[in-house]
Amino acid sequence: MPTVVHPALIAAVPLLVGALLLMVRTRVADLRHALREVEAAVRSVLRLPPAFGVVYAIRCPRCRRWVKPRRFDLRRMSCRPCITTLGRGRRGGGVCL
Repeated sequence: MPTVVHPALIAAVPLLVGALLLMVRTRVADLRHALREVEAAVRSVLRLPPAFGVVYAIRCPRCRRWVKPRRFDLRRMSCRPCITTLGRGRRGGGVCL
């Protein structure tokens, strides 16, 4: 007798697997960034030069999110989402960055 799979399971299983992978990935990324911050602090205390390598992410001081360097404005010291929501200028009020 053939086994019948309910159509709802066909759609739900990939969605659940994707959600699980997304949760695991964000936890691993947060752990990686935390380890890099600890390494930078230890190097600073020991007065060692910064670690060599490529900068993969910058932490925005306003929203505390990790963003890619191309999405971070060094002049305004904030990421693009913070600039668009807070720096609306005369039109929408808010804080001018």
